[in-house]
Amino acid sequence: MKRIKLSFTLLMLLVGLELVATGYFVSVNGDNKNPGTRELPFRTIQKAADVMSPGDVCIVRAGTYREWIKPPRGGVSESQRIIYKAAPGEEVIIKGSEQVTNWVKQDGTVWMAEIPDSFFGNFNPFKTNISGNYIRYGRDYHLGDVYVNGTSFKERTNKLDMAASPGAFYIEDGVNTTKIYANFRGYDPTVDLVEMNVRECLFFSEIKGLQYITVSGFKMMHAAANWAYFRAFQHGLIGTYWGKYWIIENNIISDARCSAIVCGNDASCENEGFDVESVGHHIVRNNVIRRCGQAAIHGFKGWARSLIEGNLIEDINTKNEFGGFETGGMKIHNAVDLTIKNNVVRRVRIGDVGQYAGIWIDWSAQGTRITGNVVYDCTAPALFLQNGHGGTVLVDNNVFSGEVRTSMSNCIYVHNLFVNCNWNYQFEKFSPVFYKPHTGIVAGEIPIAYENDINYNNIYAQLGTDMIPDYPGFRFDRNVFYQGAAAYPFGDENSIVKNDFVSNVVFTNYPNGVEVTFLSEKSPRKVKSPFIDYDFVGVYKITSQGLDDWKGTRYAISTDIIGNSRSQKHPVAGPLENLKKGRNTIKLTITPKITE
Repeated sequence: MKRIKLSFTLLMLLVGLELVATGYFVSVNGDNKNPGTRELPFRTIQKAADVMSPGDVCIVRAGTYREWIKPPRGGVSESQRIIYKAAPGEEVIIKGSEQVTNWVKQDGTVWMAEIPDSFFGNFNPFKTNISGNYIRYGRDYHLGDVYVNGTSFKERTNKLDMAASPGAFYIEDGVNTTKIYANFRGYDPTVDLVEMNVRECLFFSEIKGLQYITVSGFKMMHAAANWAYFRAFQHGLIGTYWGKYWIIENNIISDARCSAIVCGNDASCENEGFDVESVGHHIVRNNVIRRCGQAAIHGFKGWARSLIEGNLIEDINTKNEFGGFETGGMKIHNAVDLTIKNNVVRRVRIGDVGQYAGIWIDWSAQGTRITGNVVYDCTAPALFLQNGHGGTVLVDNNVFSGEVRTSMSNCIYVHNLFVNCNWNYQFEKFSPVFYKPHTGIVAGEIPIAYENDINYNNIYAQLGTDMIPDYPGFRFDRNVFYQGAAAYPFGDENSIVKNDFVSNVVFTNYPNGVEVTFLSEKSPRKVKSPFIDYDFVGVYKITSQGLDDWKGTRYAISTDIIGNSRSQKHPVAGPLENLKKGRNTIKLTITPKITE
């Protein structure tokens, strides 16, 4: 019900804005010399950006726009946003690529196009290698990519390999040109649509700190931004550049060479403090993000107090051309009071060398909540909590399939369904900072010590917690173990182990989401799970935080994964409160709304 209310409120806000603010229109049939009215629209989105003021709305009509939008200003309040949105019911595509038609047939199915450097302007991705810290392989590959009818080809660094590999391309540098050789077996470049990315970003300002910008309802693809990593400035397909109060919603974002959405952080050390009042507070919701080489959502500090909700993230690192230690469905450092809610993450591929994860929270996370997500069908770990003191980092009401990896202390795992999840407590000799509660003000810097994890009210299938060592202050109990899963040997005195019960968890793919079905019997109701609230969790002595948000409001795990209220006496173990004996279903789908 909350999501419906938010959507209706936003709808009323947008309607009100259009009544009182200037509405600028953009059309592929327009002209930038026009005034930007409905009857005489602009030709480019950038032209609208150049003239818009707080409270104005840019309405983009159907068509394909090949441009990098660089907003020169943002809004000033929630009621005076600058809004960019697709026209109701119309398909608006923004591309970082250009069409290439001058292909000359070579041998067999290999064709060649010679492109002058002037075609690319000041940035030629086919002469720019993947680069950045924490890359462990693939630096010979380039930021340039070739797309045929929307399908990305795979680069080969050897011309003979390209000739033997359908759907591959090879780059040959010239003095003032770039030659692209491609194996078009199954395609005809004189008939099929062939495009090459030429722009680093699609929606990214050159001005730091813009606020109150909404980007809604677009299809955005083909960005050539380089590898994103912390300690350095980041580019992505779309980014907030250390801004505040952005809303990125209802978009279909695909084919970012590296990362799709970034917060465009400042270059700084991970142990430096920062001002959470001046950055973040973003909403990223109801987007589909797919086919990214590095990450769907990446960032460092700039996602503080943000909400990432209801997104479908899929097919990350599937080409496996490059990789290292910064790849995942979400890879976020220094996540202070960040909420990651009701997302579907799938098909995140582990690379040849490095570390990868479906949801990866790294370094000094504090007040982070990961709730209501379904992460499955990944060769990478489903969840990775790394290098922090927690207190609190809350993981509740999720469905995870695959490894859970952690080098973070003071974490809370409650009311989840863990399917075939091996637990990997990965010791790392680092000393992350911790902050004063709900701020970015550094309160101290100490080594990581595994301690005080809470693991209650979960359902485990196939694999359990029996391989976790005995760490100080661990509280593991009131869990249910099915299908051979074993309990934590140093706790779980009141848990229920049903080794012979087959839970038969099945993940059914839908184009816009997933359905999870599993079998249960009476144990999740009989285990007498405690109600998880501020008093049960307590206050962690290192961070002086418990279950309270950045506004100071205490909260409890009072609802389940689909929003049903939980019993305050003995809630049911696992993510579903209204659990049935027999077959149970959790369905989570994401459908971007191209209209408001």
